[in-house]
Amino acid sequence: MKRILLSLLMMQSMVFAEAQDTVTDESLGRHNFFYAGQSKQRRMFIVKDGQICWSYQDELKRGEISDAVLMTDGHILVAHQYGVAEVTQQNETVWCYEAPEDTEIHTVQPIGRQHVVFVQNGKPAKAVVMKIPECQIVCEFELPTNERGSVHGQFRNARLSSRGTLLVANMALGCIHEYTSDGKEVDCWKGFLPWSVQEIAKTGNLLITGRKGLIQEINRQGKTVWQMNTTDYGVTQPQKTVRLKNGNHIVNNWYNEWGKEPMDSANAPVQAIEVDKQGKVVWQLRAWKAPDLGPSTTIQLLDDAVNRDRLWFGEFGKRPRPQLFVGPNEPIGVGRGIHPGRVAWIHSPSVAHWDGKTGLWVEDRWNSQAKADAMIPEAVIQLTGEATAKKAWQALFRHFNKTHKRGNRGYKKGEMIAVKLNMNNALTHHDTIELNSSPFVTLALVRSMVHDGGIREQDIVLCEPSRAITDSIYNKVHREFPQVRFIDNIGGDGREKCEYYPEQIVYSQNNGKMARGLAKCIVDADYLINSALLKTHSGPGVTLTAKNWYGATDINLLWRQNAHNNVSQDKRNGKPQYKTFVDWIAHKNMGQKALLYLIDGTYGSRDVNGAPNPKWMKEPFNGNWACSLIVSQDELACDAVAMDLIISEWPEFGSLNYCDEYLREAASIPSAPSGTVYMQEGKPLTRPLGLMEHCDKNRHYTKIDLKYVNLAEHQ
Repeated sequence: MKRILLSLLMMQSMVFAEAQDTVTDESLGRHNFFYAGQSKQRRMFIVKDGQICWSYQDELKRGEISDAVLMTDGHILVAHQYGVAEVTQQNETVWCYEAPEDTEIHTVQPIGRQHVVFVQNGKPAKAVVMKIPECQIVCEFELPTNERGSVHGQFRNARLSSRGTLLVANMALGCIHEYTSDGKEVDCWKGFLPWSVQEIAKTGNLLITGRKGLIQEINRQGKTVWQMNTTDYGVTQPQKTVRLKNGNHIVNNWYNEWGKEPMDSANAPVQAIEVDKQGKVVWQLRAWKAPDLGPSTTIQLLDDAVNRDRLWFGEFGKRPRPQLFVGPNEPIGVGRGIHPGRVAWIHSPSVAHWDGKTGLWVEDRWNSQAKADAMIPEAVIQLTGEATAKKAWQALFRHFNKTHKRGNRGYKKGEMIAVKLNMNNALTHHDTIELNSSPFVTLALVRSMVHDGGIREQDIVLCEPSRAITDSIYNKVHREFPQVRFIDNIGGDGREKCEYYPEQIVYSQNNGKMARGLAKCIVDADYLINSALLKTHSGPGVTLTAKNWYGATDINLLWRQNAHNNVSQDKRNGKPQYKTFVDWIAHKNMGQKALLYLIDGTYGSRDVNGAPNPKWMKEPFNGNWACSLIVSQDELACDAVAMDLIISEWPEFGSLNYCDEYLREAASIPSAPSGTVYMQEGKPLTRPLGLMEHCDKNRHYTKIDLKYVNLAEHQ
């Protein structure tokens, strides 16, 4: 009997718990938020702790509040169809601007404290940058729209991105545009019914709220990575979406007060819902009486108030700049190479011309093998100062052997040259859209090594000990050079599986669980070529040649299982610290065995993972891919030049603060700022490992010997 009663009690508990799970929170106090509505009364509210603590009503007697932005200084920007204004929470108007006749303004964004940008519906429609409080138009450019449609139905929402571009939801044409401040279209995503768009800061993806209830997150190639249909929840007119830190979404549900049928007060629609990651509605906002918030257009959590000082649009506003340890033209260290500290930057516009969306960037149709083939010989010629690529390769080998006390001689048959690729985003042999070493640059390198350098193909090893070498590289090189060896982490399909020597790295400080083994193909090689990539990294800020050495160690294929000790810098305070990269640069079987450093920037990327993205806007790239190779015998100088290109292009990238620390440490030996005594084979290093310097705003160096060549001008 007791067992039966116990079972009944347990069943009752389960039913009660299940009932509890189905309860949806309808309290006004779940979130503290700013609220505005597209309604006849044109009202705005701040709700805190379940109570209205501030309200505002526009007395224009016409128009509707289509967009409103609460800022960290407490001021609010409001677009009310027939103009735009900034108001305070004391209900004072700081400035206001009336839309010209036959135009409408439904969206606005702050740019610092001196400018705003808004979209002005009209014929033609325009994006407008205005100086405030003077309300002086300082920049404008036309936006495409449907000439036959109404002005009212053109645009409702535009938002600034972390890249200083303007994302515009084009309702009339069913697409999303991305513009620079001079009106150049960076990208366009078609096939949507967008009411609003916003950038997801961490990924750069776009969150689009559609007029028929479809909310989609797309990446910059236009692929949908997540979506939700709000009509499944009875939300038929969403206009904006808030993504919470826990992954939930708040979606507003606009009610049309101009409709023919009056609202059924007994079954009033929700004004907003919160949906969790499992698709369950966990909150409903339905405040039509005591208090009456009216129809919903904008919901913004108070914790997400916009800091106007951090928004910028091209040259307008204060573009973020990373904090660096070393100022421009403050060289540190001693240059290395035939011409100490020389770096060759070879730029070949259109060597890479992927459209950013169609197929894979590694396809032949998006790349010029002939132009890639021309870049490598030009790079070694510029680096050595020799007249031909053949003489340049000979000079590289002679200099290496002489400085390594192996005589004034070149390469000998039977000596192995290992090329360390960067396939960080490859876990299988299948090609993906993600950025890895270019098959075109890799083939061009092998061609030049064999045809110009006189290296036997059987003496060349293409390796990626920590990842997989994809088919596009293997097939392209193996087809032409069948005796070149391929070694990667997984083996098979013509690749050898990497083996390792244990305990090869002795770090200068206790480096925890950091990898200490090295790939046999790296240790056994007579020469190394470090073929890295031009891109950022969320940890150390950049991933260039120094970071590329990590892939030569005996780390796990799955990166989360690996230690990353003393790789990233103190981004907040800039406290000097020991850097693992310096030990790799100094290691006899890593940095000190490198014949050549090559940074493949034919595409380049702002993000360490994913497809190449975005295109490069600064001179000399002008909205195209970087189409560049950075080559040097000096690892520090090579990384410094590539780092400066990244900083110049994407200074707002959050991890760039103090990203030059490893260069400063390596160039300052024996007096590293962190106080670390860097060791090599148990002995303290007594000389700098190379030359580092940041350029000035004109890309001028005082000690780094930069040789820039635009191959398009030589053809």
